[in-house]
Amino acid sequence: MVDQGKTYLLRVVNAVVAADIFFAISQHNLTVVGMDGHYTKPITTSYITISPGQTMDLLLTANQSLGQYYMAARQFWSQSIQVSDFNQFNTTAILQYRGNYTIPSSPSFPKTLPLYKDVQSALKFTTRLRSLASKEHPINVPLNITTKMFITLSMNDLECRNTTCTAKEGENILAAGLNNISWSNPGIDILLAYYRNISGVYTADFPDNPPSFFNFTGEDLPTSIALTELGTKVKVLNYNEAVEVVFQGTNLMAGAGIHPMHLHGYSFYVVGIGLGNFDNETDPKGFNLVDPPEVNTFEVPKNGWLALRFIANNPGVWFWHCHLDRHMTWGMAGVFIVKNGDTVESSIRQPPAYLPSCRVPTRPRLQMSDGFEGKANESSFI
Repeated sequence: MVDQGKTYLLRVVNAVVAADIFFAISQHNLTVVGMDGHYTKPITTSYITISPGQTMDLLLTANQSLGQYYMAARQFWSQSIQVSDFNQFNTTAILQYRGNYTIPSSPSFPKTLPLYKDVQSALKFTTRLRSLASKEHPINVPLNITTKMFITLSMNDLECRNTTCTAKEGENILAAGLNNISWSNPGIDILLAYYRNISGVYTADFPDNPPSFFNFTGEDLPTSIALTELGTKVKVLNYNEAVEVVFQGTNLMAGAGIHPMHLHGYSFYVVGIGLGNFDNETDPKGFNLVDPPEVNTFEVPKNGWLALRFIANNPGVWFWHCHLDRHMTWGMAGVFIVKNGDTVESSIRQPPAYLPSCRVPTRPRLQMSDGFEGKANESSFI
């Protein structure tokens, strides 16, 4: 229920674990003023694209005729365009004006809501986002980078090597990985292992680059380079390091799609985004170092790349992963360990004295097809 002439603040979160979402309100514009707890330069738009786990602050002015208007959302499908049997429902609620008028037989539906496979509309929205970057709300984009990482995001094949694994096809199952490593959760929490110097839980050798460079977004890529290995490899950062990460989407196994990447413990600046293969010579020249959006989740476009920067000034053990949960559980995840600084304030807090042991039972790893090649809901366990 709204009053004509008033402006409302909408706090929107995408709580869907498996899809980016288009959202619009019939005959009303939205003004984006914040993302993930940070101000943005206000942009007026007839729709938004919001990734899993992402939050947005929107201003809505009730400036239309008295009546009822649908608020509507639908999935943005970025996987194989040949697939048609994905979820094509619309979810709706009603924006209703207070006052005396004849209730329409049906609320109007937003004509500006993009269609399910509208990649251009998704990219058009995300590339408009900027930090407020004002005197009252300054930002601090790292300029002198001390650590650079180039990380590929891929669908992969994983060899099925034990009796608890039922392969999807032949001897392999579907997995996902970063720089050809599919994350494997250890039996002991990494934070506990790091804090107590427990050996054998993880290795500190996550690579800064993929094992090989190829046409990441090409068609008909050989399946031989899609084979991945399970690993619990972390990246260790010194306190106050200035970090730049370039995420590169790939088309391995014809599995190209968007990947909303999320970093725990930090916000980061999105300094660049583009389609195709990242060019280390030319693309950095176009980085936005003046007012890039500051967020904790942002999508890597389908067959594209995303460049981000942050200062490693929050010591601890921080998970980072694709926020499409099926990709995360398949292994598209990793961990940053940020070392302590020189003071108590810049060091990991001691665990509480009552810290219990974690005895959550390990559950089987469930594999569900990403929908490409027309295979939906196939499952196997490892």
